[in-house]
Amino acid sequence: MAKFQNPGTFFLGTLVPSEQKFLKTLITNAARNGYTRFVEPCAGAFAMSHLATQAGFKPNQIEASDVSMFTSIMGYAITGQSLEELELRANGFTNEELLDPAVALYAWKYLSMVKNAGKDYFYNYMVDMEQRREEHIKFLREQLDRARSILGGMSYRALDMWKHMDEVLDDPHALVIANPPTYLAGFEKYYDTGGNMTWKEPEYGMFDPKTGLKQFMDLVKDAKCLVLCYEENVPGATAGSPVFARYGVRNGVNVYLTTNRPDEAVELAEGKKIDRPNESELLPLDCPMLPIDYEIQETSDIQVCRIESKSAQYYRKLWTHNFTGAAAQINIALFIDKKIAGVFGLDKAALTMGAFGGLVSDSVFVMYGMTVPHRVYRLNRLLTMVAQNRQFILGLCTDLEREKAKTLKTVQMTKYPEAKEMRGIMKLTKREKDPKFGYRLTYVSELKDRTEKQTLIEWLRREKKWRTERAKSKK
Repeated sequence: MAKFQNPGTFFLGTLVPSEQKFLKTLITNAARNGYTRFVEPCAGAFAMSHLATQAGFKPNQIEASDVSMFTSIMGYAITGQSLEELELRANGFTNEELLDPAVALYAWKYLSMVKNAGKDYFYNYMVDMEQRREEHIKFLREQLDRARSILGGMSYRALDMWKHMDEVLDDPHALVIANPPTYLAGFEKYYDTGGNMTWKEPEYGMFDPKTGLKQFMDLVKDAKCLVLCYEENVPGATAGSPVFARYGVRNGVNVYLTTNRPDEAVELAEGKKIDRPNESELLPLDCPMLPIDYEIQETSDIQVCRIESKSAQYYRKLWTHNFTGAAAQINIALFIDKKIAGVFGLDKAALTMGAFGGLVSDSVFVMYGMTVPHRVYRLNRLLTMVAQNRQFILGLCTDLEREKAKTLKTVQMTKYPEAKEMRGIMKLTKREKDPKFGYRLTYVSELKDRTEKQTLIEWLRREKKWRTERAKSKK
């Protein structure tokens, strides 16, 4: 019998890869363009909040709410609130047992099976949960720990969606993604235990999609916040303006993501720049740049540190002709003797949810990398070698991500079938023809057990060898 829930769906629920890809791009660009508050009413299993962390929002910028017992148990566990406030009561469980979030979730699932025990599937599931109680609880505890490692620092309240929306309508820096019930009394039916488990339920109104979706979109029509809403509807009947559709979720009904500002939502989803109020200016760091003829030695000091997107963008524009690139999830600066020598961007999303809606992998992705111009050294190779260092990468990861991170991966668009700057550093694993650029090259390498200082020495050795061989070939 399957465990309580598949780890991959503990957050993402019914979101399919195409929806994840669309939303992740939109949320990523919202975070880069002045949105500093992410709101998920009707949070369910926190699918949108999870995507928000992968897309660049910090947990302390995320707030979620729901009126269901299941979500509130999860939300309280993630945010470190005592379950005592929820006043949970369950047949066959003591009040003290129910203060443990994993046990409380187990009780909810088990008792929701009991009410349907007359059907073979539910009866067999219930028996399995009885026989393997400790295994199920252990699994739930692991999933809650995973949730806490990703979302710890966010805020959660057992709160009606309408009340939550009243708090954010006038905030121009708030991005709201709502996923209300798709059928009448959806909250009640999905989370029902037949009265076998009760709690201090918040006040809320029953949601009927036939009228509730229009009421919701009418509420946010002129709001200052940007709002997206998940709708299941027949073509042409959406309450909001659709910006995404997945066809045939059931006979005659499609999935839509609708919004109060379609033009802005579409631009964000396609990765285009949006002018937002009080958008951050480009910001140079308070340090000199590495001179074009600077001599780097084994005794030179080398450091890497995380920097803000606006600082990374400043140097990328400065060092790149006709720059149009977007920021990465994580932006890093490379310093040599306290002078900035390069910047590069990393994305860890593939470790937990897949890259751009794809399969989960063991790779951290290098999204961009560029260096100050230099007459002698190939600094871009040093940049890549530093990004390969295991301790550096693991220092940017959560506990869950540390277990998964094994390789570094990057994709390059080039006119040539090989990127020479990668030779001897990363392995070319995939080469595809690209009609616009020529080739799309995928490079991968294992993470390396070395320090930044050791990397500098190894890089200098390779540079010296390369210059020697190059000089011989010119004779």
